[in-house]
Amino acid sequence: MIDATKQLRWYVGLALVFAALAPLLMMVLLATDAAAPDGAIVPPVAGGPICVAGAAIVIRSMVTSDPERSARFLKIGAAVVLLGDVVLYGVRALAV
Repeated sequence: MIDATKQLRWYVGLALVFAALAPLLMMVLLATDAAAPDGAIVPPVAGGPICVAGAAIVIRSMVTSDPERSARFLKIGAAVVLLGDVVLYGVRALAV
């Protein structure tokens, strides 16, 4: 059986991995700046593990061969990535 949505899941997965890791990298670079305030390390510490877990779930969805299982993992991974980004930006808005 041919899976017609495999490419779509791969492209959405790559976009979600980028959406998880790019804000995390930006927050880490902001926190390691010499002129950063004392509370700048809090957002990467709070939201970093959530973003990394979301990226791992999305990567797992990309390599799963069963289309239904892959779609389920992609939905869960997208929700976790969104939660991680909200935590990153929310804590950044509150802490700094």
